[in-house]
Amino acid sequence: MPPIRKHLLGLLLIAAACPTTSYALSCKLDPSKTAVFKEALGTALAVPADAPDGTIIWESEERALPVICADDYEMGLDEIVYFYINPAKVSVGQGIRVGIRYKSQVITQASGTISTGYSSFYGCNWANCTGWDKARFTLNFSVFIEKFGKTPANGQASTATEYRVFQLDGRGGLNPKPNSNLNYVITGMNNIRFVPCSPELTITPSVVNFRRALTSSAQVGQVASSANFSLDLIRNCDTPYAVNARFTPVAGTASVIDKLLVPTQNTSVGIALTRQDSNQPVPFGDWFKLSDLTTPGLIRNEFRADLVWRAPATPGAFEASALVDLFFK
Repeated sequence: MPPIRKHLLGLLLIAAACPTTSYALSCKLDPSKTAVFKEALGTALAVPADAPDGTIIWESEERALPVICADDYEMGLDEIVYFYINPAKVSVGQGIRVGIRYKSQVITQASGTISTGYSSFYGCNWANCTGWDKARFTLNFSVFIEKFGKTPANGQASTATEYRVFQLDGRGGLNPKPNSNLNYVITGMNNIRFVPCSPELTITPSVVNFRRALTSSAQVGQVASSANFSLDLIRNCDTPYAVNARFTPVAGTASVIDKLLVPTQNTSVGIALTRQDSNQPVPFGDWFKLSDLTTPGLIRNEFRADLVWRAPATPGAFEASALVDLFFK
């Protein structure tokens, strides 16, 4: 009996001395094999402290990153490619949260590890999967920063100059090989600050009506009718900051064609916007400076909407809707 006990002890010691097997993928940008994609906030951002949680502070463009993943340890296993959220496990700051929009999901810092839906065998066939190093796919996503939680007393949302939002990797955890896996990094997080209050936006009138245009005298490129409206900002605090705005079409009612808002119901016309104070055109879909807020009270911003003939006239009424987005800096 003692020899058997000694033999079992030897087996246990041998097992304890064996390293735990770890599987890891290498996923990089294709074809550059770059392991870091950086995106800058691009500007200082002022966040109203009284804005509700979930208010979007900043959002990237929709990204379509070509990715190539390799079974770099040649384990021959089909590994799912995951988003590892906040891989450095650091605090992003206070009063803000970073998230990812991916397919139909909204992924936040609290979401942990999320499958991309791709794997290390993607693109291979039954005969050549082991050691496969050409799992190619396109990662379509956007990254956003939202107001979330208690705001800091000093107004500084974050001190981080860079923040790793996610790393692509396999089920075994983060790849220990340096520069082996794609990291999405936001720079300039330290440029986000909170201000005491947000302005209230009023659009006057909320519905812009054009006077009746005569189709008999329509000429392509000419203005058929014009109407005025204003974006009014009212606030009750005196912290100075600038307000930027953006007009975007409401899906199903209109689209932007040749810089004009074109109604879905009648594509023979398009709408152009112009600042009244400077006579400068306002592009749809792009941010522009709306106003500098330096004192409490009302700031009025006057605009003109021109109805422009795009094609031979099509008689009849139409509707086109646009959203107004604001951000503060």
